[in-house]
Amino acid sequence: IYARAIGEEMGFSKDRLDRLVQGCELHDVGKIAIPDTILMKPSPLNKEEFGIVKQHPVRGARILEPLTFMKDIKEMVHQEHERWDGTGYPQGLKGEQIRLEARVIAVGDALDAMISDRPYRQSIGLDRAVQELHRCAGTQFDPIVVDACLRAIRSGKIVPLSHEQIHSSTKTASQ
Repeated sequence: IYARAIGEEMGFSKDRLDRLVQGCELHDVGKIAIPDTILMKPSPLNKEEFGIVKQHPVRGARILEPLTFMKDIKEMVHQEHERWDGTGYPQGLKGEQIRLEARVIAVGDALDAMISDRPYRQSIGLDRAVQELHRCAGTQFDPIVVDACLRAIRSGKIVPLSHEQIHSSTKTASQ
C-alpha cells in the first residue's frame, strides 16, 4: 500500500499507520453501489456516469456510519476525493480542512491509478506519474504529502510492481 509508505515517511505512529491502512482498504467501499457497467467501462465516462461515480464517498461513509468505532475511517472514506484547492467532492473541503490521512490516501491512490493498467487506459509509468504528482502538488494534492511520497519513491519504500510481478502473484494466489 503506497499510502502506508507515505505515512511512514511522514512519521505516523504505528497505530495511526494501522488506521491509515484500514482507511485505504475501505476508501472505495461505496463503489459497491455503483453499477459494474460504469466501473468497468472501457471508455471515458459521460457526465451522468461520472456523477454516479462521484457519489461513492458519500455512500461509503453511510455504509460505515453504524460502526461508531470507525468514525475516523468513515471520515477518510468521505474525504478522500477532496482536493487541496477546494475543488474536490463531495463537500468542497480545502487544505487542512481535509483529514491528513485522507490526503495521504488521495496521493497513494492517485499514484496507484497512474502506474496501473485500467480498463480504459494503460499505465503511464512511474516517471510520468512523478511528473503528474509534482504538477498537481498545491492544487489537487497537499504538497507536503506529495513530497513525502516522492521521498518514499526515491528511498525505495515505494516500488511499483511490473506487469510480470502482478500476473505471477495473481497466479500464485489462485493456485
